[in-house]
Amino acid sequence: MRISTAQLHEQGLLAMLDRQEELAVTQQQLATGKRILAPSDDALGTTQVLALQQVIDSHLQFARNTDAAETRLEQEEASITHVVDVLQRVHELAVRATSSTLNAQSRATLAPEVRQLLDNLLGIANTQDANSEYLFAGFNVGTVPFAAVENPVGSGLYDYNYTGDQGQRSIQIGTTRQIAVGDPGDDVFVDVPITGGGTRSIFETLEQFALDLESNTPSANAAADLQLAMGHLGNFLSAVGGRLNAIDSQKLLNSDIVFQGQKTLSDVQDLDFAEAISRMNRQLTSLEASQQSFAKVQSLSLFSYL
Repeated sequence: MRISTAQLHEQGLLAMLDRQEELAVTQQQLATGKRILAPSDDALGTTQVLALQQVIDSHLQFARNTDAAETRLEQEEASITHVVDVLQRVHELAVRATSSTLNAQSRATLAPEVRQLLDNLLGIANTQDANSEYLFAGFNVGTVPFAAVENPVGSGLYDYNYTGDQGQRSIQIGTTRQIAVGDPGDDVFVDVPITGGGTRSIFETLEQFALDLESNTPSANAAADLQLAMGHLGNFLSAVGGRLNAIDSQKLLNSDIVFQGQKTLSDVQDLDFAEAISRMNRQLTSLEASQQSFAKVQSLSLFSYL
């Protein structure tokens, strides 16, 4: 079989281009630090990379979710703690008000403080988070959950209306785990047990206590109702604390999954630099040989021997 000069030229050129392409791939691998540059480089490895990256990305999102949930629950915990502090002070006033050493005027002087504490309580119940969403409004986070409405107008008597709903917001913190990041305001502030059975809002309890002080008709039930209210709120503090503990546990799990995923991902797709540099040196030598061979083939001609 005869091989023409043109064929020799073409074969030499193709061999040199192949060496250049191999070298270019190795150089790109070294530049990126990645062994797999295209799915065709390693189909199975590419599938593994995609699956691992999806796991890592989802758990990084879960980590962000746990941070957001933790912040919101810590704010709820702080708010309810402030409420308990307010009720503790009102309880002290309720115990004092039943003392036989106080007269009508003395009791009446306590009423303004109780009303001020009631206003404080209402403000806490309408707390907003960093996103200007109301903590205790259920799903209705854009509307002020509690409002004092004078009824009838001019009477000095108030109704405390809840405009939120019963929704309890949750956030995904793990593949199969969600956590509640709030409690509806009517559960926290409205459905509060009182002595003798039944429930009443905390606001109405303080309102009634202030009226009793102003009319010099203190009731022993006031202190007992406030004690029940503090126990009621203590249950929510325990629940919130439990959720925060669950978040801490999930944070560690998410962190471990991300770490292991990144380690495995590195094993699958990251480049062995020592091997790649050695391979590049071999490819450079091979390319130089191809270039020299091509140059010699180009110079071949029958006329050179005449």
